[in-house]
Amino acid sequence: MKKEVFLFLFLTFFSALLVFGDKRGMFKRIRGILDQPILAIEEKIYSLSISASQFLNPFSSKKRLLKEIAELREENWRLVVDQNALSLCLEENEQMRKLLGAPLPAKWKFLPAKVVGIGEEMRVDKGEKDGVETGMMVVEENILVGKVKSVSERSSIILLPTTPGQKIPVLIKRPGKGGVQARGILEASGGLILSWVLQSEDIQKGDLVVTGGEDWLPDLLVGLISEVLPKSAEIYQKARVKPLVEYDKLRMVFVIISK
Repeated sequence: MKKEVFLFLFLTFFSALLVFGDKRGMFKRIRGILDQPILAIEEKIYSLSISASQFLNPFSSKKRLLKEIAELREENWRLVVDQNALSLCLEENEQMRKLLGAPLPAKWKFLPAKVVGIGEEMRVDKGEKDGVETGMMVVEENILVGKVKSVSERSSIILLPTTPGQKIPVLIKRPGKGGVQARGILEASGGLILSWVLQSEDIQKGDLVVTGGEDWLPDLLVGLISEVLPKSAEIYQKARVKPLVEYDKLRMVFVIISK
């Protein structure tokens, strides 16, 4: 214990002596001798720090630039998503407005559905949880898009008029003229082909093709006759039909959930 006390007193006295001597200039000569190597060391350290900074700076700048690019891309993606959502909303509103103006029964209720996939058949984002059932009709305005083939909880598969093997009973009507011009079957066979039309019935290019009932809701537009095929010795005549909508361009459709 005595040694520790003695050491403490000695160091205290020595420190006081150094401070007193420094104020009196007693160590000025010694400091002058030590300044040169100390400055040289400090200069070397500073030079090394500058070199290290210059070496690391491109990497730092590149990293910062990449971060800024990533942030801009993320912001741009958010804007694209927001714009797409707004576009879909506006499209849905426009289609609903047209649908309300279409000549369809007022008691029908419609469920808007977004198209999420299309090939020979169409997939939409509405299913059992939304009240969709097999056999329901799908339209765009008063134009037939198809019929619900199968339903899962959150999506449905739609048979299109152009789906291979599809056969739809139809009526032929002439714009500006009342009544029915002819009856036939619309078949998906390398396009839409109107068949089973009696040779005695008058069909022309530009005539409208509408659903004729049975397993399909009546009076939904499907297409128009684009070409009447040359008559043959058969009892029935045929014609090519052009759809009134491009199925692969549809983004929003409406399922008739109540009629």
